[in-house]
Amino acid sequence: MKITQRTVKTIITINKETITTASESHVTIHTANSADDLPSTKAIISGLNKRTKQTGKPAIYIHTSGTGVISEDVRGKKGSGIVFSDLNPDQINGLADKQPHRNVDLLIINAADGNPLLKTAIVLPPTIYGIGTGPFNRDSVQLPLLVRAAIKRHKAETIGRGEATWNNVHIADLADAFVIIFDQLVATYGPDAKPNAQPSPYLTTGREGYYFAENGQHTWRQLSEKIGEVLYKKKIATSPEVTSFPEDEVESSLWGKDSWYVVGSESNSKAERVRKLGWKPHQPSLLDSVEEQADFLINNSQK
Repeated sequence: MKITQRTVKTIITINKETITTASESHVTIHTANSADDLPSTKAIISGLNKRTKQTGKPAIYIHTSGTGVISEDVRGKKGSGIVFSDLNPDQINGLADKQPHRNVDLLIINAADGNPLLKTAIVLPPTIYGIGTGPFNRDSVQLPLLVRAAIKRHKAETIGRGEATWNNVHIADLADAFVIIFDQLVATYGPDAKPNAQPSPYLTTGREGYYFAENGQHTWRQLSEKIGEVLYKKKIATSPEVTSFPEDEVESSLWGKDSWYVVGSESNSKAERVRKLGWKPHQPSLLDSVEEQADFLINNSQK
């Protein structure tokens, strides 16, 4: 299946067009605020179910969730250390329904259970870093959030002791992971798929179709230490030392009530499935990308 500009349609708003477009598409890729957006997810599923009913052929849905779904609310303290592997879908399917993003993930999984022709893949990135190259938002969330706070407050800070761990992935490596998953799903279930093709045993969908995408691990303190080092060198921070946010200032300084989870929780994953499919991340590490992120924010704040 060859992708050209004419065969790709971008939907930004949620309306009847979402259902119509999904029903007319071989593949739907859901990004942006997808992890917590029930209305758009319902619309996409409705459209894809309509398509499979009309055509009698598979429809592919690649959804972007996040490793917040496996996170522990430890507020900067060291967590349990449990590592989730996408080669163990039972471990992921055993998560509590109240976990972040889980309500949307369950909607997709249950839809796939009810429609064998709906081929779903849930991609779960951890902390995303690096400057995007697209026409819209070029920022991620967690790293820019901490850098902005440090610039504003002239010091690098962390929630609690900052001992909790998260994995991370460069945006360009994440894009490569999506391409691999897309290519393999299309080769297996797309309009040009060979009837007797034998897909990789690591290409899974539905309740087994989870794909982590990580290429490193950090503690929140390690990240803040690097931010402090970079901003002190730029004479923005008054010291390279890291301190803890006062508890009564966490929410106002960062991401509201979700701050504790966004940059204080613990989330450990292993991206084994997409590596088995050929993914080879190679971009600079998270810590090596902090200065680029700081420069991007400083330069754009002056425009």
